[in-house]
Amino acid sequence: MWRHSRSDSRVIADDMEKEQNISNEVLKKKRGKRSIIKDYLIDFTANSNLHGLKYIGETNRTWIEKIFWLFMFICCVVLCSGLIRKVWIKWNESPVIVSFAENPTPVWQIPYPAVTVCFETKAMQRKFNFTEYFHLYMENKDNLTEYEQFLLEDISMVCDDHLAPANGRKFASGFDTVENIKSVSPNLTEVFFGCKWKDIPSQNCSDLFSPILTEEGLCYTFNTLGAEEMFRTENLHGDYPYLEHENTAESWSLEEGYELGTPIETYPHRGSGYGVKSGLTFLLKAKEVDLDYLCRGPVQGFKILLHNPAELPRLSQQYFRSPLSQEVVVAVKPKMMTTSEGLRPYEPTRKVFVP
Repeated sequence: MWRHSRSDSRVIADDMEKEQNISNEVLKKKRGKRSIIKDYLIDFTANSNLHGLKYIGETNRTWIEKIFWLFMFICCVVLCSGLIRKVWIKWNESPVIVSFAENPTPVWQIPYPAVTVCFETKAMQRKFNFTEYFHLYMENKDNLTEYEQFLLEDISMVCDDHLAPANGRKFASGFDTVENIKSVSPNLTEVFFGCKWKDIPSQNCSDLFSPILTEEGLCYTFNTLGAEEMFRTENLHGDYPYLEHENTAESWSLEEGYELGTPIETYPHRGSGYGVKSGLTFLLKAKEVDLDYLCRGPVQGFKILLHNPAELPRLSQQYFRSPLSQEVVVAVKPKMMTTSEGLRPYEPTRKVFVP
């Protein structure tokens, strides 16, 4: 029994010694790996071109210096990361860079600008004396018939804001309102005295100009695309038409321009040269008896806007005025901006909208 116990003790002791040796070897390996990693880091910092990083691994530096340079290095990394993130966000949200390069283009490769004309007098006095009916309405609206009240309320929609009746009718049909405005507005023959396109007189200005409804009321436009080519007509209400004319852009698009082989005389019209004789000329007229100085104020004349044929005219935002008894000459210097096809795959969330 005694020998057996002694042999067991030796076996246990041997096992413990082996385990201790194994653990020592593991510790030596770990310490060896740490020392190797430490040597690599010291070697990297010593040979790095980054200013201040080599001071972290130098053995002759104090801990205060090492901590200082390590803190400065971390601050630089954080700052650079923030700037990189800021640039990335800007590129992700606005990836388009606009650059301007002058490239001469013949005038016949771009459409002639659309011209929209609006008369400042919204109601001709011979058809409806707006000033008289407005004062009668302000004294007592019972002085006017129901039709005259409705007519006054509808016309005031295209007059200055302060002339709008405070207590008008609650409901109105869009068709009736538009028809009322049209019934008292000057028609095309009452606005245009004569028209010329490329120095060729037109027998009737209706061959060049078409009526169009804007926020200024009934106006007349030249070289503008039809409503079917500018809007999704299925989403428009059918109370009244916005723009009606028979001309269609069969060989021109806003994205591609004119097709190759398109004749000079096409639609939308395009110029063939420079100067007054290569463009549009028209004479406007107004009778003094028809002028109204209340609806749009004392300044009479016409509002004119030059715009892209594929854009709906917004004369309340941009226009130039053509006073009565004066000649106005406008020189146009077009600027055409094109976009790269590489932008087409970009999502609308990145503020890139390609038709």
